Formats: sequence, structure tokens, C-alpha cells
Amino acid sequence: MIRRSTLLNGSVRSAAFAAASALVLAGVWTPALAAEATVADEGEAAKADYGTRVEELTVVGTARVASAAPVKASLEATQPQAIITRETIDQFIPQTGDFTQVVLLSPSVSGSAYNGPGFAESKTTLRGFKDGEYNVTYDGIPFGDTNDPTHHSTSFFPAPTIGAVVVDRGPGAAGQLGQANFGGSIGLFSPEVAETFGGSVSALYGTENSAQIVARLNSGAIEALHGTRATVNLSALRTDGALTESDSKGANAMVRIVVPIADNWNATLYSTYNYTTIFQNDNQGLTLAQVNRFGKHFALNNDPATPFFKNYNTVKKHTSLSYARLAGEVTDSTHLENTGYTYYYSNHTLSPIDITGTAAVDRLLPAGHIPGYTKLNYYHVFGDILRLTQDLPFGSVKTGIWLETSKTKRSRYNYDLNTNLPELNLRCPTLQPGVVCNRGAASNVNYVQGSHWDQYQPFVDVVWNVTPQLAVTPGLKYVHFKREVDAPVNQGSGTALKSSATFTKTLYFLTANYKVAENWSAYAQYATGFLIPPLSTLQVQKPNASELSPQTSTNYQLGTVFHSGRVTFDGDVYYIQFKDKQQSIAGVGGETLYYNLGGATYKGVEVQVAFEVQPELYVFANGSLNSAKAKGGSTTINGTTVTLTGGTQIANAPKSTAALGVIWKPQDWTISLTDKYVGEQWGAEGEPSNFRVKPYNQVDLTIVRKLGPVRLEGAIYNLFDSSDLLKVTQGGKVFNTLSATDLYYYQSGRSMQVSARYSF
Repeated sequence: MIRRSTLLNGSVRSAAFAAASALVLAGVWTPALAAEATVADEGEAAKADYGTRVEELTVVGTARVASAAPVKASLEATQPQAIITRETIDQFIPQTGDFTQVVLLSPSVSGSAYNGPGFAESKTTLRGFKDGEYNVTYDGIPFGDTNDPTHHSTSFFPAPTIGAVVVDRGPGAAGQLGQANFGGSIGLFSPEVAETFGGSVSALYGTENSAQIVARLNSGAIEALHGTRATVNLSALRTDGALTESDSKGANAMVRIVVPIADNWNATLYSTYNYTTIFQNDNQGLTLAQVNRFGKHFALNNDPATPFFKNYNTVKKHTSLSYARLAGEVTDSTHLENTGYTYYYSNHTLSPIDITGTAAVDRLLPAGHIPGYTKLNYYHVFGDILRLTQDLPFGSVKTGIWLETSKTKRSRYNYDLNTNLPELNLRCPTLQPGVVCNRGAASNVNYVQGSHWDQYQPFVDVVWNVTPQLAVTPGLKYVHFKREVDAPVNQGSGTALKSSATFTKTLYFLTANYKVAENWSAYAQYATGFLIPPLSTLQVQKPNASELSPQTSTNYQLGTVFHSGRVTFDGDVYYIQFKDKQQSIAGVGGETLYYNLGGATYKGVEVQVAFEVQPELYVFANGSLNSAKAKGGSTTINGTTVTLTGGTQIANAPKSTAALGVIWKPQDWTISLTDKYVGEQWGAEGEPSNFRVKPYNQVDLTIVRKLGPVRLEGAIYNLFDSSDLLKVTQGGKVFNTLSATDLYYYQSGRSMQVSARYSF
């Protein structure tokens, strides 16, 4: 049995790299989670490079079923979580996928890919919190867009670059960093760097003429370089897509190097570069008229006389993320870790202005010509995370600071797509008296906007070992965020804007973990949350003060985790009070408009369980009941004051989720069957019946056969070829009223893939 005092020792005896480093950043029991997330990858003799203390903690959660369960929680958890290992990703997730498919195995998570797995961007909802209201990190580094902290699922980290995932359904401790901590965090971890030489080559072919090649090489420990070891991963993907004429292709290169500097000091160097090209319009989705005429899988065509011509609808992206991490012991009781990082995003989009085919022509173009635009979204982010852990007789103190700055350029220019000439008669919006439109009558400029932010977050968590069984951790974090906008032609209003806003907040945290028995623990959490208003709130002539109010929350959670020889179980209840909840609908010209929903209450129950029926046969299930209720009130949307009904489910927040699966491992076979269910939701506020989205589900089947160094896989995703409605978004200007421009999103249909991997 591991003593509580050992688990709570704040010093890490060796390098805190990769997943372990990231989980330290998340403010949870890093070594235990790292140990549970560790698997041998691709048949190689992979040894986790998380530090030597991992080995002494591997007895945490050693039940047979705990190692086989695809989703589980740690006995050291202080908030609800789901640990998803590389072995699980290999077995259950499409190899062409991204992290949004991985996290669907977790309770309270919903979302789907409309163009097939990993072939276009998809969004995930966590407990009803939409993308941008929870953090996504990679090796502990928070990343996201700079207009608001949303994410592009295919842009940075395809599935081969993900070694494990931990979904934290809560704010964590003060040391869990990011701009949207109140919604939780999705922690992605890079692949392990093996101690021995080896690698693998794999090839995949599937439905819609999809193909992928992945090559990985581990150097092993290089004696001439004092034990330095590295892993290089190269991948390339192409597909015709599940939607018509929606081809996509991408390539990724990743390298991760672990460098022992001295006995107690190590460095990690990491870089990834990603390129993607997708044929899609600037807003995916179909109108009901398009569904009735072309079917649920229509997107683009080859007719240059229509706005759906594929060459008028292109998105090209280039991204990268790099970091350097130094970790070691300053003294026997003082551990220091510093991570400097940068990431980059560039998006060049060509799109028609009207993607629905319903808009009246309000432009001075020749008859039959199609108005469109080119759009640039570019940002570069630089940051540093410093962490210091000091062991003390009663436990430890974990403190540090997160510093970050960004630079963003966004622009859009209107063109005649038939001739590729500027559309010079861009009309100005109706302006308030005395406001000057900077677009000009002879200009094709829709907007040119520069912005940047500077933010810092100092934090401290005090781990107090009250008894060998009980650990209590109070924490404190200060958030300081300054955003500046310098727009010659501001998005939305068309006016010049040079402005800045500073937001500050002190956040409080308190977590506790009690070891009821060696294999049973209970936890409790209290935390406050904070989210900066999105950049879109400044894209109006006169920003509304209430819309600029930061979103805040108060979180309460209770849970328990149990592991035995044949059963692993965890469950929790949560209650979250939300202030200044912001929602969005489509605005004029396809731009997003934000409004303040006021208060909201989130509460629910979540359960995960896995059971060994007999040796080599396991079943698992998880589920959630999720209430996300608006408190109601009045707000102004598109210049009209509307009343929001209280006590109704927030738009696009499912009321429940569930997953059920079977895993059978006879000898060298692994066969899995899973079913993911997402409950009722609505595409607009107030639960209007005309925006209701009925419950839907998807069944996946995967069969794997290992023949020595060769791994063969056949998979059918969406086995029963479901094409249910997943989401509906309002396109009209009248709140909660159906219009011809509303967009509907459907399941992408059955997808089959076969692959072969050779490991050496």
C-alpha cells in the first residue's frame, strides 16, 4: 500500500515531462495519472519518460479491469475525470480522427464529424459548455484562438500525435491553467519517447477513397549524447469526404526529444507542424431546401454558376506548436519546472458570401455573378509557464506564474468569384448619427483588424496532508488580461476602432481527497471560474457594457472512485452557478453575434463503470444527466429586445449522454463494439419545438488482429448508417424563428477503414 504522505510529496525525483508535466500543470495528482495513462505503444518496448517516481506509483489502480477499461478515473482524483490511454485510442478511435472523436468516450461529452472522422473540423460540448468555455491543453500548454479560446480540431494535432487524453470535468486546482477553466479541460499528451530503438509504419484505406500513411521512429537512448532519446512521427492523409465534393488532405510532422542534462535535470524539446486543405464553405451545414433537393450529405458541386462550386469554397491552414521544458531539483525538497512555448495559426479561406442560395442579390455585379470573399486569420502566441514545488513537513506548496502574449491579424476582402476581381460596391451598414464608415464606396474591404493580448496568472496551491488518508488543497489564482484592438476597418461595424480593455479577477479553489481504503477514494471540490468576453463583443458600433462583462462561475462537486479486481467505478454530482452567460447566433453576412443570456445553473450526475465478465471479456458503460438551465430575463439581439424564458435548457446543451461497449480479447484478437448516445437538445433558447434535436446514437465496430510485429485492423464507424440530425443553428435575424437560412447538420453516415501496421 502506498502511504498518503508518499503520494502527496510535492517533489518529483526526475524530469516531469510530457503527460506528467502536463498533468502537473493541470493541478492534479500527476504521477498517478501518468502511470495509469502509460501503455506500450505499437509493440515497442516503450517506457514512460515521466520520471522515476512513476514506477513507485504504478500500484495506484492496479485492478485488472482498470487497465482494460477504455475510460477510467484515478484514485487520486480531486474532480471528475476520464483517462483515455493510447491503447484505447488505437482500438476505439478512427486512425484518421482527432481529439474530438477521442473524448466522445467520456460521459457528458457530445459532438460529431459531419464530413467523416477527422476530415473536417468538429466541435465538442462538455456538460453543455460549448467549445471556448473549457480549456484544451497539449502537454500542459493551453492553446486556442485569439478571438476567443475556441479550437480547430484538425489544425494542430491529428490522432497519431496524441499519446493519451485526460478529460477533467471541473476547474481543477489553481495551477490548472487556461482562459476557460470553469468548463473543465481536455488534456492532450504527446506520444512517449521510448528507451529502446524501434518504430512503426502503417497504411490505411477506407470509405470515400480515404488514405493515410503514418511513420514513427524512436531513437532509443543514445549513449554518445548522454542518454538523449527522440521520437519522430510523420503522417499524411487524404479523402474525398462524406459530403459531396468536400475533399481534404493534410500532412503533419512531429518531433519530441528528451535530453538528460544532469542527475536531477532534464530538458524536453518538442515541435509539430501541420498543413491542411479542405474544400468547404465558411459555414458548414444545409438549409432544409438543400436537404430536400440534394440530400443530407450535400455540400459542394462542380458547377461554377453556383455558389456551391468547390473551387469557390477552399480553406488552407498552416499551424505549428513548439516548446522547450526544463525540469529538475534545486534542492532535495525543491523542484523547478519551466516551459517556454509558441504556437502559430494561419487560415486562408475563399468562400461565397451566401452559402444558402437564398439571399437576394444586393450588389452591383453582372447577372449570374457570385459575390464572395477571401479571409485571413493569422495569430502567433508566445508564453512561459514557471512552476515551483516546495516540500514541507505537512505536505507541499505549488506555486508559479503563467505569462502569455499574442499577435493577431484578421481581414476580409470581397470579390466577384466569377472573375476574381474586387467587388468595389460594398455597402456600409446603417450607422448611428456621427459615425463614419471606413469602407468607402470604392472599396472591397469588409474588415481589417489587428489585435493582441497580454495576460498573466500567478497561482499557489497548498497541499495539506491532514492525515495519511486525507489531503486538502486550498488554492488562489489572480487573472490579469488586457486586450487591445487596432482596426482601420472593424469587423461588423465597418468603422475604425482603436480600443483596449483590461479584466482582472481573483479566483479561489478548495479540493479534498480522502482515501477510504487502498482501492476506494472520495473527493470534493469548490472552485470559482472566469472567462474573458470574446473579441466579437467589440465588433459593433457601440459595445454593450453587459455583453462585455466576463463570464463567471461558482462550482461545487462531489465524487468517488473505486477499483477492485473485476470492477472499476466512479461517479459524481456537480452544481455550477453561472453569471453573464454569453450565447451566440449568426449575424449579418454570416458573422457571429454574441448576446448576454444572464444567469444559468448547471447541475448533473455522471457515472463510469467497467466490469470483467470473464477473463478477456469486459463490458463498460458511462452516462450522465445534464441540466443547463437559463435563469431568464430580457436582452437585445439584432437591435430587438427579447424575453428569454427561465428554467429551460440552454441552446445546444444535451440533457443526457451515455456510452456502452464490449471488449473481447481472445489471444491475439481484440474486438470492440461501442454505442454512443446523445440526448435531447435544442438549437435555440427557450426549448422551442421548431429547433428541437431528437436524441441520436452511433455504433462502432473494430476488429484487431496481431501477427507478431504486424497489426491488422478493420473498423466500421456508424455501423447502422445513421443520418440523424445533430445540430441546427439559427440563420435568420428574428430570434428563435425559423427561416430559410437556418443550417442543419447530420451524421456523416457509415465509414469503413482497414489498416496494417508493421512495428520493429
